[in-house]
Amino acid sequence: MDLLRAATTQARPRYGAIIYPESGIPLPVNDSTELEIGFGNGEYTVQCARMNPDTLYYGVEVSQACVLRCARRAEGLDNLRLINTDARYMLRELFADESFRRIIMQFPCPWSKNADAHRRVTAKDFADGLAAVLKVGGVFEMLTDDEPYAHEVRSVLGGHEALRAEDFEVNPIREITTKYERKWLAEGRNIYRVTFRKCAKFTAQRRVSQEMHIKIQSAITHEAVESLRNTEGHGEKSFWKFGRTFTDGDIYLLETLTSDDEFEQKFYIHIAPHGEGSLLRLDKTAKAFLTPAVRSALSDAAQRLS
Repeated sequence: MDLLRAATTQARPRYGAIIYPESGIPLPVNDSTELEIGFGNGEYTVQCARMNPDTLYYGVEVSQACVLRCARRAEGLDNLRLINTDARYMLRELFADESFRRIIMQFPCPWSKNADAHRRVTAKDFADGLAAVLKVGGVFEMLTDDEPYAHEVRSVLGGHEALRAEDFEVNPIREITTKYERKWLAEGRNIYRVTFRKCAKFTAQRRVSQEMHIKIQSAITHEAVESLRNTEGHGEKSFWKFGRTFTDGDIYLLETLTSDDEFEQKFYIHIAPHGEGSLLRLDKTAKAFLTPAVRSALSDAAQRLS
């Protein structure tokens, strides 16, 4: 995983489609911006971007390998932006209200077990984020080969205060299709497309911001920073753990892992002298969002060092 992350990072200068929105959110959009959630190998999104050069496309995908493969496909395109993150958690954090005229999600996992209900398209957090970032009049499309899931999504999202269920289509004719869609249709399997339209203004509370630092009165010592190694903490739907430390003598980097409802981030906390005390902040190289778990990790480290 670390090697893959390094490969993705190294690809950034060559594959300009990959962006790391650690600053500058909400991300810029125009009047005709569209989004694909979970773009897989990127075949559909790249074809859309090539055929519609005046439309700005965003793709959000949790798999780093898929982001890299899609970026290779997208070389030369300047109207496609790829983000390696979990849309279930970050959709409303990255984009302002009424950013998209269209959002599409193709063949998401139905997550049939009750324990995985929070992962589904029908989860309230996801539906609220979706309703917030769609323009009034904008559409959300979901395609699936699972008929019961299609009906569930239509029923649940159609009941949202800002979304109206519209079409329910079987084997819709589409100008651009995916590899798996073509394969399944050739095998005689049905494809279902459910469409929703945003019918009223709606907003959702954002949970992250991009600035945080903590000053403490204590001067740091090597022993104090080392004592943080392998310590951890828990909050409501959040978890953090401290790992290795690195130092050049005065400044320390503290390896940190956080999880917010299974949205994981790995980064370094920068610890440095500040006056007679110390200052803790996210290291400038961190590609992390200030989620509740990240805030709690910074606060916990500061408290332990105090």
